[in-house]
Order: sequence, then C-alpha cells, then structure tokens
Amino acid sequence: MPQTSHRSTSRVLDVFDLLANASGGYTLTEIARVLSSPKSSMLPILQTLAARNYIELKDGRYFIGPSLYFAASVYRKQISVNKFIDMEMNRLASSIEESAILAVRQGSKALFIHMAACPEPVYCQKYVGQTEDGPRGALGKALLCDFKLDELAQLVAKDGIRLPEPLNLYQAHVQMEEARVVNIAYESGEIEYAIHCIASPIRCEGRIAAALGIILPTFRLTPKKSADAEHNLRLAVQKIENVIAASDEDIQEIFSINGFRNL
Repeated sequence: MPQTSHRSTSRVLDVFDLLANASGGYTLTEIARVLSSPKSSMLPILQTLAARNYIELKDGRYFIGPSLYFAASVYRKQISVNKFIDMEMNRLASSIEESAILAVRQGSKALFIHMAACPEPVYCQKYVGQTEDGPRGALGKALLCDFKLDELAQLVAKDGIRLPEPLNLYQAHVQMEEARVVNIAYESGEIEYAIHCIASPIRCEGRIAAALGIILPTFRLTPKKSADAEHNLRLAVQKIENVIAASDEDIQEIFSINGFRNL
C-alpha cells in the first residue's frame, strides 16, 4: 500500500471495490477474510456505511447501496469513459507501483493505445502507438484468447509473424485458452528479457474490446506483488466493463489512440 494511503479510508474504498464486483454480496466474516482485517475493525465501518445507505445489509450479506449508486450515476454523467479508464489505470499503477498499459487488437498484434507510467525510476519502456506480436505477449494473449487455433493461424500467417523457438503456435494457443478460462494472461520474458506482464481482456457485450496489463521488471517481482497485481487488475477490468456497459459512447472511439488525447 503506498505511504500516502490512509488506512481507514482505504478500508472503505476496499469495501466498495469488493461489493461492486459481487452480485451475491458478502458476509462480515467473508469481507474481513478477503480484506485481511479483523471483524472488530470492519464491523463499525460497515455499520456506518449501511446507516448512510452506501451499502445494504440483507439476510446477513452486504451489498452496494442506493447512495453509492446515485453518486456513481451523477459521476458518470460528468466524465467520459476514456477519462474514467485513464483514472483507473493511474490508480492501478499507483497501487501496484508498476506501469499499466492498455492495448487493442490490430490483426494478430497488440497495439498500445494508452499508458499509466510507473512511479518507480526504473521501469519498462513502452509507448503509445507501439505494437508487439500478439501470440508472444500477455496483452496479445488476452486480446486473442477467444480465437480458435485455425483462426489464429490465419491471422499470424497474414501478418507474417514467426514465433521464436521453443514457442510455437499451438503452445501459444494453449496459453490463450488458459487466459480465456481465468481471464488472466501471463508473459515472462517472451517479448523482452527480464520483463513480466499480467494482462486481462476487457469485454463489451461478451466480445473482447481491449486488454489491460501491468508490466513488472523481474527483479521487483515477488509472489505477493504478483498476487496483488492480479487482484487489482481484475478489479480494474471489472469496473471498466461496468462503466462501458452503462455508457452509450461508441466503443470504437473509446478504445482508440484519439480517444485518450487531451484528457
């Protein structure tokens, strides 16, 4: 957690993040376990939020309440989807202290359209407008994970991509199949030596519109950081998908380089 975080405030926001992505709600015991906080600490926070209607308690389970819904509705009307994505990517980069990057599919390649820079002085250099071979990187695997093997082969042949040994198209497709099941794709040095990447597809009406990833230099990668990155990435993607679903903005315009200009 960054040093600028206030613990009690962070707990409130953690509760909102947790409940926003749980249609079945959570019990006090489950919230305390997931957030690694004692029930005695969580109970007064939940009681206060419930009293203000920011969350609701039904049959022993907590859900998002009407006050938070109304606040979010007003907020969505005041900013564009692109601005929300930009803010969420910066929140993600700050919480993990690594770079976050957004990509769309261009044939069998991943095209980077937006980036939130890492606050650390040493980080992986990628830039908007850059492309990389989809079957090799985590972002590309996330973008291509719905493709069947023969469809993927046609895309790769059309773009003239040659995969390095020992990776072949079948192995890449197996990794994409895994990404489709768990909504997380991984990369460990396939694109750039000593660079690890975790990515997740962003879906709109069931179809993959983009992919969001976190780039981590191997020397900073620990099991805890990897787990935190995966958890925060899932939350960010879910929130972005929720905002897209409630918006009437054009999805092609949202996920374009132009869409993020002049934010």
